[in-house]
Amino acid sequence: MPNANTFDRLVGAASPAQGAKAVPAVTLVTTTEKLLLDQTGATATCSVQPLGSFATAGSQDTFKFVVRATFKTTTGGTATSIVSIYKGTTIVSGNKVCSITSQSLVTTSASGFLEAHLIWDGTALVLSGYQTGAYGTATPLANTALTNTAIAVANQQALQFCITATNGSSVTGTTFTLGEFCAETV
Repeated sequence: MPNANTFDRLVGAASPAQGAKAVPAVTLVTTTEKLLLDQTGATATCSVQPLGSFATAGSQDTFKFVVRATFKTTTGGTATSIVSIYKGTTIVSGNKVCSITSQSLVTTSASGFLEAHLIWDGTALVLSGYQTGAYGTATPLANTALTNTAIAVANQQALQFCITATNGSSVTGTTFTLGEFCAETV
């Protein structure tokens, strides 16, 4: 649920034609990482832009924020599911912020969340922070280092994030459903 500190929010969409801030469920068939798209066909992207107190400061520099996703995977066979958040709008290995893997699912489902607690240094032009999350009955991530530390972010407008889902093994019938994907100040 969004709060007054939410910068940007996308939600899962069970039905079509709900707009650019709605993300339909995706079917995973192979182990290829799949970038989630909004209902217009564009990359589902959360942006961190200055609001409220940030506008008076003129910059996101030195303000902590969280990028969070909630989701559910239902498998069509025995497989794990992997969810990742990237800086930017494409899959670039050096820009992977955080990632979480479910337990082995045998034609069943698991829900989870993944959070990246971040701060952007407007002088060094890097993101730093930590990740946390839980996915089904797998061991929760407990304030773990980011997948890539010191991710380069050239300017405040580049504080954008996208989300991916991956099948742990090539089983058919795996469905990934987004609950929400949002960025907010804390």
